[in-house]
Amino acid sequence: MHSQTAPRSFQTTRWSLVQRANGAADAEALQALAVLCDSYWYPIYAYIRRAGRSAHDAEDLTQGFFARLLEKGTLASADPAKGKLRTFLLTCVRNYLHNEHERAMAECRGAHLLTSFQGDWAEERYATEPVDEVTPDRLYQRRWALTLLEFTLQLLGQEYSADGRAELFEALRPTLGFTADPVQDYEQIANRLGMQIGTVRSNVFRLRQRWREILFEQVSLTLADPTSDEIKAELSELLGCV
Repeated sequence: MHSQTAPRSFQTTRWSLVQRANGAADAEALQALAVLCDSYWYPIYAYIRRAGRSAHDAEDLTQGFFARLLEKGTLASADPAKGKLRTFLLTCVRNYLHNEHERAMAECRGAHLLTSFQGDWAEERYATEPVDEVTPDRLYQRRWALTLLEFTLQLLGQEYSADGRAELFEALRPTLGFTADPVQDYEQIANRLGMQIGTVRSNVFRLRQRWREILFEQVSLTLADPTSDEIKAELSELLGCV
């Protein structure tokens, strides 16, 4: 099965990036928009699919949506003081679909911006989404939250690997949740790693603490004025979508 890591540029997607993308189609604006595409395309794709579009149409519409952001100067209306980045993009894609109706998008200028877009992978992933009454809006929020969680886990794993502790991270990662691996008890982990149970507990505590720090950092990047209370509220709302 094809797999894909979380977006490599999620840490740079913030309101300042949107503001850089708002302007003439110069190299800086195009690069900023490409980062937005790279980070947020799947939540947009999932929204469009759940709104009733076919896989083929959703692929075209997703790429066309990001191209239209630049072409029509949509980002000029972006005001961090009025809300969150995820809410702004959701409003934009709603308006985009409303305006598009059933217009064919055979020639989609700007499609190259989606550097990581993989139609087969996107549809394969969409097929795993719950078959329930979740609305397009709700699915978008869920996928946004999960994209963030996946990326923070990737960052955490990279830190452990850089310190030569990749094996420790893989053994302890199930204790964080959000994984398909069965959670082993501390005794099993201790036996696997050749550690004392007390040492395992200490390592789990540090792992969870560092993950919380990374989560706060990443959530703050999507807020205009990220105070501690605002970050906590946004994180609580996102986790409620999972």
